[in-house]
This record gives sequence, C-alpha cells and structure tokens, in this order.
Amino acid sequence: MNVRARVAALFDSHPRMLWFLAFGSFLNATGMSFIWPLTTVYIHEHLGRSMTVAGTVLLVHSAGAMLGQLVGGWLHDRTGARPVMLTGLMGAALATALLAATSAWPAYVAGMILYGFTAAMAVPPVNAMVARAWPGQGRRAFNFNYVASNIGVAVGTALGGVLADRSFALAFGGASVLFLLYALFAAAFIREEQLPAEEAGAGTADRAADGHAGPIPWAPIVALFVAFVSLTVVYSQWQTGNSIRTQQLGFGLSAFSALWTLNGVLIFVGQPVLGLMVRLLRRATAQMVAGTVLYALAFGVLLTSDRYGVFVTSMVLLTFGEMLLWPIFPATVARLSPPERRGSLQGFILSGQTIGRMIGPLLGGMLYDAAGYAAQMKVMTSGLIVPLLAILVYARTRRPAEGARQRDAV
Repeated sequence: MNVRARVAALFDSHPRMLWFLAFGSFLNATGMSFIWPLTTVYIHEHLGRSMTVAGTVLLVHSAGAMLGQLVGGWLHDRTGARPVMLTGLMGAALATALLAATSAWPAYVAGMILYGFTAAMAVPPVNAMVARAWPGQGRRAFNFNYVASNIGVAVGTALGGVLADRSFALAFGGASVLFLLYALFAAAFIREEQLPAEEAGAGTADRAADGHAGPIPWAPIVALFVAFVSLTVVYSQWQTGNSIRTQQLGFGLSAFSALWTLNGVLIFVGQPVLGLMVRLLRRATAQMVAGTVLYALAFGVLLTSDRYGVFVTSMVLLTFGEMLLWPIFPATVARLSPPERRGSLQGFILSGQTIGRMIGPLLGGMLYDAAGYAAQMKVMTSGLIVPLLAILVYARTRRPAEGARQRDAV
C-alpha cells in the first residue's frame, strides 16, 4: 500500500467530524500551552511575586475555568455546541490579547480570570460532540481527541518557551492568534450532527421510558469526580514545583519547556505502548489504578537526584500515567450519562480537573514557601491514597448504575 493510500485509510478509519474536533483541540491546546507552563515562572520571576501569590493567581484563574466549564456544559444542553464554542473562543482570544498588551498586576489577574472562564466554556461542548461523533467507541474517541490535544501541547510548549525567552508578550499574543484561528475554523467546519437518540446514547445510560433524561448515577460519577480532583492536585505539583526547581538548578526556561514537549511527543509516539497497556488492563478500574501507581513512581524518582535526566525519567513515567488516566474519566462519564445531560455532566467531570488545578498550585506553593521542594513532593505524593480510595468506591457503585449488561471497560 502506497503512502497516499495509507493516509486515505487513516482518515477513513475515523469519522470526519471527529477529525474536525481533534484539529480544533490541537489549535486550542497549542494556544493554551503558550501560557500555562510558564505562568508560575512569569509571576514569580518576571512580576516578582511569591510562590504563594503565584498559586493564588492560578487558583482564581482555575476558579474562572471551573465556572466556565459548568456554564459551557449547561448551555450546551440548551443551545447546542456551536454558539457556546464560538463565544468562548472569541472571549479567550480577547483575554489573551489583554495579557499581551499589559503586565500591570490588576489587569494581569483580571485577564487570567477572563481567559480561564472563556477558554473553558468551549471544552464541554467539544467533549459532548466527541461522544456523539463515534457512537459506541468510548475510550477510543476520547483518546483520539486527547492525542490531538497533546500534539498541540508538544508544539505549544516548544514554541511558547522560545517566544517567552524573547518576550512573554509574544507568548500571550501567539495564544490570542491561535484562539481566533480556532474560532474561525469552528465556524467554518464544526457542525453538531443530529444522531438518533439510540445511536447518540450508545454506551451511556438509557433514556427513561417517557422520553425524558434517565436518572443520573451520581454515586459512581461523584467518585470519579473526587478521583479526578485529587489526581490533578498531585499532577499540578510537577509544573508548580519543577518550574522553579529547574531554574534554580540552572537549566533555563527552554529546558523546562522541552520536558512538556517530551510529554506531548510521548503521547503521540507512545500510542502502541498505550494500546498494549489497555489490552492488558481491560477494565477502567485497573487502568485508573495503574495510572495512579505511575504517578507515584514519577514523583518518587524526583527525590533521587538533581540531574536533568531524572526530570526526563519522571516526565516519561508521568506521561504514561496521564495517558491511562485522562481519557478514561470523560469517556466513563459519557458512558454513564443520560444523552440529554451529556454536556452538563462533561462540564461537571471537567470541573473536577479544574478544581485540582485550582487548589493544587496554591497548596504546592504554600508547601514550597514553608518547607521547600522535597517536602512539597513528599506530602503531595502521599495524597495519592485519596484517588485510590475513590476509584475503589467507583468500582463498587458502578455495577448497579450500569446494569448487568455493562462491563467495566470503555
């Protein structure tokens, strides 16, 4: 088979709308990656604020994002995906343009809150459309979109680090341009396909007999929410602590950004390894537990040495843990959701990740300022017991929610 035929076969193997959604997620992740890896460094080193203040800014930014996800999911279920996506993306373009235009402290904080709210509004509609774009494929559909997003992370962190070495305003301005491009692309190509209810809801909770949304299985969904929050709190310590630690060791901004580029590259080239892991760990519960164990190893190795290779090893372990964990949460919630509540429940589970990003940097910054880097890593890593317990609760409560016909796999 020649190259052209292989490319055609690749495109034909996935629904067209899923490709469009994935490309939009690529643009979104690239724009966001111009900003988020460097936020702590920008506040601490460029604006001269403490790590606790940096954590507080990230907290209010994430609070805006959490509200945006909840509002975006709620609006999706009432107005459809496109109006919510376009409103959020245009707002994110304006907010990041403000960040590029001024470094005045009040304007920076306001811009970060507005950016968090508007950029997050677009995500629940995308996730709800992913669940509809490839009915019955669950984890595969979400993993496809996740891989596209992380190619954007690889590109964005590589370019963002180079731009930030020249000027942070260039990084913010580049993000603004990408959000605008995403909005134009969404307006031109992304449509919410109207699928039959049975098809759109494949793999999710069934409709009630009267045609209204079925009951929401809150017990397993809340357990997943708690696990997602606590895992993200720990995950955020890698960025919060190591962004400063690598600077102290003299590695530079580009070297730190390169670690996140490695993250994105591994997510792309490591898909065959991930496929093997998923086949071995068939059940969603087993994949969640294995990902949590990989997180523990990733943070544990950081305490063994100050060489750059240790940061690389840690990032490899963290990335494979992330590859197991991040797609499984929205995919599992999509499977548990009544079709009419898919957007709202995607907003709910995504807000769990955002809450983790909100409180994680603040707690990590306070620990760093009070006791240092090693204490921050040790205390936060010990917190991985919380998601393990929540995953066990999910495993116990999902059977009544899914019914005897459902298997614990996505």
